[in-house]
Amino acid sequence: MEQINKTLLLLISHSCNLNCKYCYEWFKDSRRMSWEQAVKILENEFQHDDEPIESVDLLGGEPLLNFEIIPKICNWIWERFPNTRIFARTNGTLLSESMKEWFSSNRHRFILGLSIDGRPEVNFINRGIRNIDIEYFRQNWPDNPVKMTIFPNSVHLLVSSLKYLYNKNFKVIGGLAQGVKWDYKHCCELEEQLSVLTDFYLCNPAITPLEPLYDLNFDKAFWIPTEDAFETPCWKQANIHTYDCDGGLLPCHMFSSIVQGKEKRQSVLHDMQKVNHELLPVDCQTCPIRWCCKNCMAMNYQHTGNFGDNINLKLMCDAQKIVASASAEFIVRRAMGNTTPIYSQIEYEAVSNAIRFLKIQGKM
Repeated sequence: MEQINKTLLLLISHSCNLNCKYCYEWFKDSRRMSWEQAVKILENEFQHDDEPIESVDLLGGEPLLNFEIIPKICNWIWERFPNTRIFARTNGTLLSESMKEWFSSNRHRFILGLSIDGRPEVNFINRGIRNIDIEYFRQNWPDNPVKMTIFPNSVHLLVSSLKYLYNKNFKVIGGLAQGVKWDYKHCCELEEQLSVLTDFYLCNPAITPLEPLYDLNFDKAFWIPTEDAFETPCWKQANIHTYDCDGGLLPCHMFSSIVQGKEKRQSVLHDMQKVNHELLPVDCQTCPIRWCCKNCMAMNYQHTGNFGDNINLKLMCDAQKIVASASAEFIVRRAMGNTTPIYSQIEYEAVSNAIRFLKIQGKM
């Protein structure tokens, strides 16, 4: 029998020391996972040899608010499975010297990822903090990307923020803030910034365009699902076991009470049993860029109580089309400047679809 690797996610803290303006965790509280609860989960999960655990992610809130449990979890796992990768992402503001020493000494098997939105003034706009010891992350995990969230109120500083991080030799991943309103003013600023950013990436081919903001898989564009070809819900597509602070097993962290609230967590877990395929409004089903516009059904439920009411359509449809246009422009201009002929069918379809999309958007 083929082995299926799985990822284990432990939501070890419902607390956070920041109040980021785009945060979708609306119901933070003081709860933290106990060591006793963690042991029960670990003993249960690691006993299934037919589903080897590939990695363990420790989530929050801010996971470092429950740092005392992190070495215990790691030691329990590494004593039995020394090659298991363990990961946590932090806002980087709570690192004490003792924490730094522990993470540094285990940096080859524990990855501490940094969440940072760019220049200090951008972090202040988005998160209310300025100074983070980012050099610590570069020294210990130089190949692990930092994660950026692009927020409407600071989008006019996107290019300078990325250059700030690139100049410090960071790899960067990130995308648009989800669940927040992208109005006309901020969409215009987004378009201006992406125009400059596309030029920058074309002039600096060694730098990978920011993913998933730039999604270059345009060969997937213009696909329209049929009744028998709908995608299954995202929580059925990956072998991920997520546990809330109280030990409750969830489809993903978006179903937790820190996101949905205590009452809605119960209803969302009940209602998801009736969902067998991705639910989308008709306008989204026929959209040429539906593959790169993330439809998080759990976030839809959080906002509206309905899995199929795509909140992106109401809050950020125009912004998503601007982003897709930038990706399409990058693909076409890169192909035009490439002296090597296109032989791959996938690459040919990506360029053709990108041109088609730009024409629809009035960009060509």
